Amino acid sequence: MKKNLLLAVFTCALAAFADNVSGTNEVQTLGTITVEASALSRYRPETVNGGSFTDLPPEKLPSVVDMLTEDFIREHNPTDLHDLMRFVPGIETGGKSLLIRQPGTFSIRGMGGSEPAFDGVVPIGSGAGLFMDPFLMERVEVVKGPIGSLAGGAGAQQNNSGAGGSVNLYLKGAHFGDSERIFQENTSIGRNTWRQRGMIDANEVLSEDAFAVRVIGAFDVYSPTYCNLGSQKGADPRQSYTIAPSFVWKPAENVTFGLKTMFQKTDQPSYIGVPVWQGRPGANYGWYESSCRKGDRSKYASMYINPYVDWQVTDDWLLKLGGAFAFSDWEQTTREPYMNNAEAAEFYQTGAWTSGGKYMTSSFSQSERINRNYNVYARSVYTKEELPWGFRNSLVVQPDFYYRESTSGFGAPVSRYGVTLQDSVGWGWVTLLGGVRCDYFRENQQTASSTDSRTGEKTYTHYRHCDETAFSPRGGLTIQPLDWLVFFANLSETVTPTLGYRDSDGTRLTDPWTAMQYEGGFRLRPVEKLWLSASYYHITQENTPVAETVGNDTFYRFEGKNRSEGVELSLSGDITENWTVMAMYAYNRYRDCNAATEVFRRNPNHSFMLSTSYRFDCCDLLRDVVIGGSYRFRSKSYATFRGSFVDDHLYFDQSHVFDINCSIPLNKVGLPENWILTLGVRNLFGEKYFESARHYYECLVGEPRTFEIGVRATF
Repeated sequence: MKKNLLLAVFTCALAAFADNVSGTNEVQTLGTITVEASALSRYRPETVNGGSFTDLPPEKLPSVVDMLTEDFIREHNPTDLHDLMRFVPGIETGGKSLLIRQPGTFSIRGMGGSEPAFDGVVPIGSGAGLFMDPFLMERVEVVKGPIGSLAGGAGAQQNNSGAGGSVNLYLKGAHFGDSERIFQENTSIGRNTWRQRGMIDANEVLSEDAFAVRVIGAFDVYSPTYCNLGSQKGADPRQSYTIAPSFVWKPAENVTFGLKTMFQKTDQPSYIGVPVWQGRPGANYGWYESSCRKGDRSKYASMYINPYVDWQVTDDWLLKLGGAFAFSDWEQTTREPYMNNAEAAEFYQTGAWTSGGKYMTSSFSQSERINRNYNVYARSVYTKEELPWGFRNSLVVQPDFYYRESTSGFGAPVSRYGVTLQDSVGWGWVTLLGGVRCDYFRENQQTASSTDSRTGEKTYTHYRHCDETAFSPRGGLTIQPLDWLVFFANLSETVTPTLGYRDSDGTRLTDPWTAMQYEGGFRLRPVEKLWLSASYYHITQENTPVAETVGNDTFYRFEGKNRSEGVELSLSGDITENWTVMAMYAYNRYRDCNAATEVFRRNPNHSFMLSTSYRFDCCDLLRDVVIGGSYRFRSKSYATFRGSFVDDHLYFDQSHVFDINCSIPLNKVGLPENWILTLGVRNLFGEKYFESARHYYECLVGEPRTFEIGVRATF
């Protein structure tokens, strides 16, 4: 592409020179020269924000932040946040269903991750991670390790999550770049499955460097395999629609006002998966069956509104003010796999129900839920690069307020007031980072009810309001003796009161859980734009809730202790100008220190991902054609019940999933220059594998081989 552009410029210059020599002094209008080609995906970002609330190159951080760029997202075309997160080793999903206790969250480094959040601050709301379309994302950052010292207990005040890390989403918004309209359409076809997706992204600069508007829209119509097999055969396909308008206004050189919004609606067939036994579906289930009924549905609607102000007060001082309102309404009806204790004992040994039936199910599970999240924050970032004696300093102060209410589950409204303090001081090779997060939680009074499944009798428990505080510190060190070599280490602790639990006496439990991480590693740059990173971490989580069943009710005691340790490697960047690569490996060893089976593979011990793209720059036939591919590996792991080991026969085999893709500029066949044809095959070799699980009898199967064709046009 560069050679073509240089040739065009040279030809124009030569023509102008010839006119001058011949005495022609008229101004010649040469028009606009457009050279279009398939863009080479860039996998390594220039900066990341989620690990420190300041824009820093990832190699400068004392912690690990994995980032999936907009190019990576476009190339792999994931359909929701879960599909995207499966490309990151060390992250596991807990079941792609609204039935799980906190749907849309992930485990990271063997521990529970916090609820995904916009810009690292605003939690997206319960269930949103199951439906969020990654096309709307500018990028996604995964911050590894306990994050309470930076972002607080968001998402953790009603669950012992946040010890593993956080998933930070950055929604696309209006900008002052060129006005541009992008249209993308993808069609996927496989055995007993098909999908149709359409996306549009239009950014209009209405006043140069003053006002811009952007509108992003997406629709997805999908018929999964389980709609054509099993008791759900013939169910209506999934239908999902999203629109995200935004604007940005710059009334002064140093002040920017903006607004991001998103509105989404999804209606899809319910799916809770199949039981697993010795790496395959048990109880005579096929791989792609479903025990749900034809009319079982999961319906989801959400709204997100985020106004913000960026004020560059001085050259060194940036003030960011923001707020958000996130609303979601979902309902689901699902027939679950089910077994009593006698059935379970038989299933563990034989993989079959004692009755000999195929669909051992409950009658159905039905629930509705409305969530409302409110958030306000003010972030002050003061950076001074030239201090006396060569010092540099970056100070971050962020007070914020967060309020959540929900109509079911742990429904007591919870408020959180917090302040993040962080300072980074550098001199020469060495940079020290220190910070602390102070949180004050208030859970409002509530009345909880429970119903005896045998008698139908309701009992009520009244809770008074509860106030708790938490302090979460962190520290980090980076040493960069050479431009191409960095050593780093960090120490962080997250302390969060876990609200909403009660013991068998009905007493509310508010003792905090704690998670401590030690980590160290190095990064080196073998070539100009390619970085290799390696780290070792150790996480200990204490005072976690342990479930126990008394009669027909579930209660908790705070005696749990877990440990997770591992090694992570990553390689990302450009090998050459036309060849980019991202490779990640994660080893994790998890221990439940209170269980009889202390060490077991709750998550895969080993996981690996390789993704690469290459753009041809040779003959005319192949020039600017981009080919790419990816490989994902997960080692053997065990299915669980509420995260605990069950039986040696209940496990998932290792899996190997290959994808390939190709982008071809359509100007090669005489079509408009700004149109790109995309071709792809997902799960190239048709691997049959389990991608996630809620319990050992609710395991979700990965998609079969699918062929994809698409077109992307820019105007």
